Amino acid sequence: MKKTLLPVLLLTLILSGPFAAPKFSPAAETPGAAPQLSVDIPLTENLTALKGKTITVTLSSGQAISGVVKDVKNGLLHLEKLSQKDFFDAVLVVDKISAVEVRVRQ
Repeated sequence: MKKTLLPVLLLTLILSGPFAAPKFSPAAETPGAAPQLSVDIPLTENLTALKGKTITVTLSSGQAISGVVKDVKNGLLHLEKLSQKDFFDAVLVVDKISAVEVRVRQ
């Protein structure tokens, strides 16, 4: 599973943006600005920078879950307002996340 996941992730990165992603500083984000992803920072920092944004995470099992990032700490991701599941939240183990999708362009 892990051997087939790497080419899929690389293809996703190639198709979704430039080869050299700019460095992103969460402190530099302005309200209402489009979220950015960066391969130069750990996944937890990318997720922290996406607080309040709707994302889709794909787990190592292949299951995809969409929701709004509420919090990231202690190796856990708290998603609220899950899509197609009214009144549900989820807490996910960050180490089990294999991909993150977020809309960055209009």
